[in-house]
Amino acid sequence: MQTDTDDARAEQLQHLLHARALDCTLQWCAQIDSTNAELLRRVRAHPGAGAQCLVAGTQSAGRGRQGRRWIDADAAVLTSLAWPFAAGTPLDALSLACGVWLAQTLQALGACGVGLKWPNDVLLRANKLAGVLVELADTQEARWAVIGIGVNLRLPDGVDGAAALEQIAAPPTRWELLEQLLPTLLQGLGSFALSGFAPWQPAWNALHAWHGDAVRVIEGGQTVASGVACGVDASGCLLLETDGGILPVRSGDVSLRRLAG
Repeated sequence: MQTDTDDARAEQLQHLLHARALDCTLQWCAQIDSTNAELLRRVRAHPGAGAQCLVAGTQSAGRGRQGRRWIDADAAVLTSLAWPFAAGTPLDALSLACGVWLAQTLQALGACGVGLKWPNDVLLRANKLAGVLVELADTQEARWAVIGIGVNLRLPDGVDGAAALEQIAAPPTRWELLEQLLPTLLQGLGSFALSGFAPWQPAWNALHAWHGDAVRVIEGGQTVASGVACGVDASGCLLLETDGGILPVRSGDVSLRRLAG
């Protein structure tokens, strides 16, 4: 780990955010249990704080949706951003908007073949490159969204179906990606607070990697719906074309799998 260099790059990024009038406190941590868990602890202990971002080198207890472990092996961009929304703000589709901002940033950095898998995976040529995990903490002052993002820099050992930035031409470093991504996230969150997900629905559908594919929706280990994936609506629901018509599916604790062809 190049901690001295990482400390300097974190300080540079903090200055960049301030220069762009983006109010967010940034911290680098070489090792931590979970960036999401740490920010959730912080906003609950200090609910009046402003937006804050934590970047880590490695995590000992990183996790994805439904409690799954996120395997990074010191080879991933690991960051979480805590953002205070007004109390009671509906945030069901926030992870989808974050997926759009992340995918567009990766495309701008030269990642061709980037797509989105509902509800929160970013794919590179059909394999998982990145994931988004949004967790909420409600206080009297605000509804805090803690947005965790993990992007593979290198292919993790023993993980099938993974992709990494090392597979693209001229792959960005951790800090090159964050210098583009964090301003995009901060600006996007300000707009999301006013408009919700609807302005990013067309962009999400344009990036939909499984559009037109036969899929099944799994909840609690059981298939609860199946049909053809047709994109998402303005509230972030997946639209399934079924024999009975179009069925909207909310993300919640469900997973999506392709049906065998």
